[in-house]
Amino acid sequence: MNILMLSGSPKQKNSASIFFINLLKLFLVGHNVTSLSLNNKNNHKEILTTLKNMDVLIISAPLYFDGMPSNVLEFMIKAEKFCNENKCKFKLYVISNNGFIEGIQNKSHLKMYECWCMKSGIVWGGGVGIGGGVMLKVLSIVFPIVIAIFFTILLVNIICGNAITAEVLKPIWENVAIYLFFNCGVIYSLARLSSNIKNLKSMSNLYTRAMIPSFIFIPFASLFMILSSFFKGKFIFSLLGKDDTQ
Repeated sequence: MNILMLSGSPKQKNSASIFFINLLKLFLVGHNVTSLSLNNKNNHKEILTTLKNMDVLIISAPLYFDGMPSNVLEFMIKAEKFCNENKCKFKLYVISNNGFIEGIQNKSHLKMYECWCMKSGIVWGGGVGIGGGVMLKVLSIVFPIVIAIFFTILLVNIICGNAITAEVLKPIWENVAIYLFFNCGVIYSLARLSSNIKNLKSMSNLYTRAMIPSFIFIPFASLFMILSSFFKGKFIFSLLGKDDTQ
């Protein structure tokens, strides 16, 4: 089976969309999987040509204003014409993620791809809507750091001749359990998605989220976005500065 995975995130790297693609790949070991990005529109021609030989197309993209990011929309317009002209026969599956906590927020985004399939003569395979995608991506960075720190401490204890007891190993199992708990909905949904992909079956859309109460998620997510805007965007005094352009 030939599978093409496309990342629809406008980010060059370290996006939640790429994280979910890599996670899904773990369930598709043994299949011929090709991964490409829609970030650069110069790649569109190559991707469209590749579609002719694909059995499955998987798009992983973030939710932007309840719909597709502009780079994905531009590609889908080209792909609609290409698929109709070349009678493409692949099946489309989509992973949609957003920064909100509710996975159902992705419903309109997934519906757009389903409508695209109807216009393009492609079979809609179904999708997964993931809430709290950014948080899960951040956890995927933080968790390996925590584990690395733990093993460093463990190595120091071994060198110093200290006994390695169950109590010493307890923190690693606790951290693994916490990480898996936060991601259990996503892992389950992607496992279901991969099962349908392997069998070329269509499925109803699944919606999941980071397993954390909303009243905890919302204030911390808001703080994270504020801090991100300071470090990645313009500082507030720049935003309030005088515009000299005429």
